[in-house]
Amino acid sequence: MDKKAAIAKIKSLAENGGASGASFEEVYARCYCAVQKTLGITPFDEQLSAALSLYEGRMVQMQTGEGKTLCAVFAACMQAINGGSVHVLTFNDYLAKRDCEWMKPVYDAMGVSVGFITEKTDRNERKSIYKKQVVYLTAKEAGFDYLRDFVCFDPDEMVFPEALDFAIVDEADSILIDEARIPLVIAGDLAAEDGSATAEVYAKLTDFELDEDFEIDEESRNVYLTDDGADRAEDIFGCNIYSEEGAPLLAKICACLKARTVLKEDKDYIVKDGAIVLIDEFTGRAAIGRVFPGELQSAVEAKHQLKITSRGRIMGNIALQYFARLYPKIAGMTGTAELAREEFEKLYALSTDVIPTRLPCKRTDHPLEMYSCGEEKRAAIISAIEEAAQSQRPVLVGTESIEESEAIAEELRQKGVSCAVLNAKNDAEEAAIISRAGEKGAVTISTNMAGRGVDIKLGGEDCVEKDFVVEAGGLLVLATSMRESSRITRQLRGRAGRQGDIGESRFFAAANDEIMNKYELKKLAGRHFPDESVSGAIDDKTLLKEAERIQRISEGDTFDERVNLMKYTMIGEKHREQTFRRRKGLLDGSYNSELWQEHAPELYEKAKQKFNEIALQEKQNIILAALLNEFWCDYLDYTAYLREGIHLTQVSGRNPAEEYNIACEEYYDSAADSIPERMAEKLEELLQCDTLEDFKVAMPTRTYTYLLDDMAEEFKTKPLLLNVFEEEEPQPKPEKTEKGEKKKGFFSSLFGKK
Repeated sequence: MDKKAAIAKIKSLAENGGASGASFEEVYARCYCAVQKTLGITPFDEQLSAALSLYEGRMVQMQTGEGKTLCAVFAACMQAINGGSVHVLTFNDYLAKRDCEWMKPVYDAMGVSVGFITEKTDRNERKSIYKKQVVYLTAKEAGFDYLRDFVCFDPDEMVFPEALDFAIVDEADSILIDEARIPLVIAGDLAAEDGSATAEVYAKLTDFELDEDFEIDEESRNVYLTDDGADRAEDIFGCNIYSEEGAPLLAKICACLKARTVLKEDKDYIVKDGAIVLIDEFTGRAAIGRVFPGELQSAVEAKHQLKITSRGRIMGNIALQYFARLYPKIAGMTGTAELAREEFEKLYALSTDVIPTRLPCKRTDHPLEMYSCGEEKRAAIISAIEEAAQSQRPVLVGTESIEESEAIAEELRQKGVSCAVLNAKNDAEEAAIISRAGEKGAVTISTNMAGRGVDIKLGGEDCVEKDFVVEAGGLLVLATSMRESSRITRQLRGRAGRQGDIGESRFFAAANDEIMNKYELKKLAGRHFPDESVSGAIDDKTLLKEAERIQRISEGDTFDERVNLMKYTMIGEKHREQTFRRRKGLLDGSYNSELWQEHAPELYEKAKQKFNEIALQEKQNIILAALLNEFWCDYLDYTAYLREGIHLTQVSGRNPAEEYNIACEEYYDSAADSIPERMAEKLEELLQCDTLEDFKVAMPTRTYTYLLDDMAEEFKTKPLLLNVFEEEEPQPKPEKTEKGEKKKGFFSSLFGKK
């Protein structure tokens, strides 16, 4: 498409008022006029260019303050007027409501129906809202509605659209990359296990010592028992923890040790209102509704002596990455798309368009400032804030953790510098705090969150003191450490210099920062690494070059992890799609089960004579739908155990992803083969009833939705599976050793052919 020619034609049609058709030039021209009339805004050429890219299904990079929200309206109207539907997936509920209400006058003028859904939207209302042509909501809420339909037994209770069309993803790098691996989960109270035993296990492990009883893999952040630790655990609990029966106990033990030694309060999570609230590692936000995987959530609750929460049995899940791929057409907007171009292309087949800013950027971005230690770095940061505060220049400080944000704020207050703190403990005030961050003399201490989607205007929301702030140098952005992704660095820098405003950014790091230790800066820099504390910033070019290289290494690692995870999870997505589609067909009438007719014809004839045939068929469909729920629960349990066991078994010459996929495929097929027999058993039970109503189908009385903080740590070491699909062989009698019995592997029997 020749964008310049298209934009010229759109503006010409808008000026002449002759647009009435459904071509993109005519629809965009009408939308252009509607924006002018209802919002009093004249769209820029850059916004029209971005809007054209969105409708073509591309990833758009636009800087902060350039009007991404308005661009989405053009593309959404074009899709809606041509018979389609659009979901605008926002970063949070606040933005879903704000953007919908803000842009509704334009949609109304275009004759396009629009609505929004948040976590508080009643389920009965959602069905009608989803029928609107354009819906604003988070990917999380859309995904949960998709999963809830899987546990419905009445088609009228299903709310999610049967056919999806077009998704426009706002802050796409966060949703499609940073949070892409996070599974949305729905669980029910069917056969839920009591987690209170975890507290007892935790209490018995308080004197286990690092290195002596257990070790920590720093890269994967996993905990492993030593031989001595395993012997101690077996003495305490009186069982072989490496037997099949001991597997759940072993999982609890490792989770409790990890909760105690690896997970840190105010960095990995906070305790709020008597509950554990996770902190998103990329944004620093409170990840409401997200839980640690497996036994880890209960272990952290036990660590703080909180009530162990029951989350029920997992009945369905889908990672955000795969949920987004359910849409036939997808587009996205973010300020940092260029830095993730390769990932958008590889994972989503999305090309990236970089839209130039309307006005030249006047922000001054300083190179990385390196200090020998954390104390020197902290002193430099405090000094920079004090200097800005003296001239009443607004400052936004991006910190790495809650602990750091509060420590800096306390030090500033002791020096007489007032400041506002924005972190996961008070994120409800995020929009208000960020909107004031550009005011004269404002000092805002934030974690990585930094108010995405909310503009920081110089001089405050009404810009009354803009001239003073501009004279002072504009907004100063300070970052207290190097982030693992350059996109986060770019996002923080992008808070200043909005729409051609003047601004400045400075980034600080210390040679002993966590990321520098993790990726061994000392080894990379060699003799250039400072062996002792040095006053002031270090200007050694080799050291600075290697420090910046660490960020690229980190980005490569996380990208490889996401690609690697896809190799393991795609098989599950294939099976999920097959199971969900078949179950939905049973309930909406598009598919009737004939398992009883084909596999238990004699019993079926008896049932036909005893019950009404039409009602019997409906009952068969409902029973099979419930059985598919059980089947899928079992499948998820199996794959969870399979993943937990990967790091324990290694054999050279096999590809771990292939072995995992083979195991999942064999289990799925063998479990599916058992369904006719299980259905026949249900029919026998049904024949014992006097009426069809007397047969009660097993359904959950309550369901729960949450996000699983699943970083797939068990796949990072990429080991190989042993005996994944071989028949179980007789186990030899364990040999005695000085420490006691030789440990037996149980995964061959657990993962043997079902």
